[in-house]
Amino acid sequence: MVTLKEHFIYLEDAVAAARAAPLSARKAMLAATLIDAWPDRVYAKGTTGAEDVLAYRADLAARSEALALVFALCGPGAERPRLVTEAVEVPISEYHLLSVQDYMVSLYNGNTVQRVRIAVGAARHDVHEVLAAAVAALR
Repeated sequence: MVTLKEHFIYLEDAVAAARAAPLSARKAMLAATLIDAWPDRVYAKGTTGAEDVLAYRADLAARSEALALVFALCGPGAERPRLVTEAVEVPISEYHLLSVQDYMVSLYNGNTVQRVRIAVGAARHDVHEVLAAAVAALR
């Protein structure tokens, strides 16, 4: 059986791998799924003091918008958030933040680059920012 520490290391590695492959929705979803599994594993250890696992997850989600978003992304239902890959405009003032590859792409695509985002209705969230915030909330 994998320990909590080993699971958390695997979770952090998956988030880093997703960031290293910024257009891989598959890697982003793997990282999200590992984050989503973390509260269940912690609760199973019996150290949370929560009444049940759903109450524990609800408490975590109430304390972190990023965790709430990841839990919703991984949850059931047709109306849940989903991962989308779409063009995002990059202001010229932020060009110095782009990798060389993204810079070249943006030059040929009207100052836009492709990004994996979490779509919640019309709202969009950068998946890598959400994953990083969710991991920080679990620490």
